[in-house]
Amino acid sequence: MINLNLDKYKLTEIYIILFSWVLFLILFAYLKVGFNDDCIFINLFSSEKVSKKTIYLFAIIYGLIVGFLFSLMHLYVYPKIIHNASFGRNIIARSILFLICFKTAETILRFSYTGVETLISSYENQNETLKSLFIYSAVINFLTDFFLLMRKNMGPQYFYNLIRGKYHRPQEENRIFMFLDLSSSTVIAEKIGHIAYSSLLQDCFKELSSLLLEHNASIYQYVGNEAVITWEINKHTKRNQCISLFFAFRERLQNKKPYFLKTYDAVPFFRASVHEGSVIMSTVGEIKTEIVYHGDVLNTAARIQSICKNYHSDLLISEKFFKNINDNKLYKFKCFNNVELIGKDEKMKIYDVRE
Repeated sequence: MINLNLDKYKLTEIYIILFSWVLFLILFAYLKVGFNDDCIFINLFSSEKVSKKTIYLFAIIYGLIVGFLFSLMHLYVYPKIIHNASFGRNIIARSILFLICFKTAETILRFSYTGVETLISSYENQNETLKSLFIYSAVINFLTDFFLLMRKNMGPQYFYNLIRGKYHRPQEENRIFMFLDLSSSTVIAEKIGHIAYSSLLQDCFKELSSLLLEHNASIYQYVGNEAVITWEINKHTKRNQCISLFFAFRERLQNKKPYFLKTYDAVPFFRASVHEGSVIMSTVGEIKTEIVYHGDVLNTAARIQSICKNYHSDLLISEKFFKNINDNKLYKFKCFNNVELIGKDEKMKIYDVRE
């Protein structure tokens, strides 16, 4: 199940890249030859192998090959470049890889389909056409990179909803929120220094990222040493996934304990709270636009998280969330009655959760 969910995210990226390249290259072919008759090509190339159909086929095959090569770059090469190189070196490396992919696709086509060789070698304006194709391909690559970068930075769900204009006007949604906070963050930062502390947070949230996909969760925002995670409530929502995400994340960090001790001389430990309810979702800002949630649910979840240490608990959940759990026999729950939260007039019931 885990691998399937991870592959689904990667496969979506591959589909986007392949679709973009094939679509834009078909458009390129149409702009070049779409208004001409086949007889013109026979006279121009002195061969019946070249026709409008041949050129469209060339565009499709070329798009699939280049798209596949760039998919490999996006999934396995670019992430290493981004993490290990400066911005300048990143641009140079990506440019070199683009040239390699462009030339590799052309070479593959030359050897696999004789009609392409005829098309390229016979055309008197081949240099101009290849130059146009190169520039056009560079634009396609830039637009695809930009699209995928926006999708990654905003999150797949938010990005597609934003494109659809879902958040243009404020609307009400039922959501679950988890506030995940690094315990003893000030002590750790003072001990290892702020730069190392920032690197530690990067490593922690990197481990969290893959788990989000496995548990159908989305990141709302990162605030300092805290991650705010959310789930949309619908008929398919399994609240046990929210709880299992926390314990899976904790297990991940424990498994990497030797690495954290060696690298930072500290082992990160997180506490969390979970609450659910109705919130208002909208986009705000003109110069910089963000998707935001408004509502008491977030305030309550944050207040519950702030008292985890007082109740010697790693994970506290609200009564409302507890009542909607599908199967409460998978974990051990301890109820605390008449809990006072800062800024709340009414006392509430919360639950400690343990494996």
